[in-house]
Amino acid sequence: MKSNALFILQACALAVFLAGVLASIATIRQNLDLRGKISNKMDTLTQLAAMKQTRDRHQAALRVFEGLSNASPVSLASMSRAIVTNATPEIRERESRNLTAGWTLWQMEVVFNEVNLSQLPGFLQAAEMQRPPWRLVECTLASSRQADGLGRVVLILEAAGKHVERGALSVERKPE
Repeated sequence: MKSNALFILQACALAVFLAGVLASIATIRQNLDLRGKISNKMDTLTQLAAMKQTRDRHQAALRVFEGLSNASPVSLASMSRAIVTNATPEIRERESRNLTAGWTLWQMEVVFNEVNLSQLPGFLQAAEMQRPPWRLVECTLASSRQADGLGRVVLILEAAGKHVERGALSVERKPE
């Protein structure tokens, strides 16, 4: 009877040991699956944090623009007359997009023919210093065959503004 009880005890110990091993294997498999899911969720949280940072920057920029006394961009025509003395630009609207809360993004094309190229940096600096600022998106320069220092300039500028009627950006507000 003693040997039979010892055998049953050993069999029970072996069964408990095997159950522990099987439970450990199942737990390891489950942990590997969960590890992948947790890694994916951490990546998603990182992306969400980056989106929140971008949104916060955009909200801060919007607050700055909302605080401007004049929320419409300066007229490129009047600014060019004040800064560029030897050429009158052709100005046309390329695109306008509604942004948020009544704000619109305008993209304007400014073409100077036979302009003194040394006056261009002053024009661009003045455009950037306005509130709201004009931002240079694209610039194309071509030298003139007629004289040194002259050329054709095509600028693509964009600015955000509020409550500006179509066409007003080429004739309205004077630079500050």
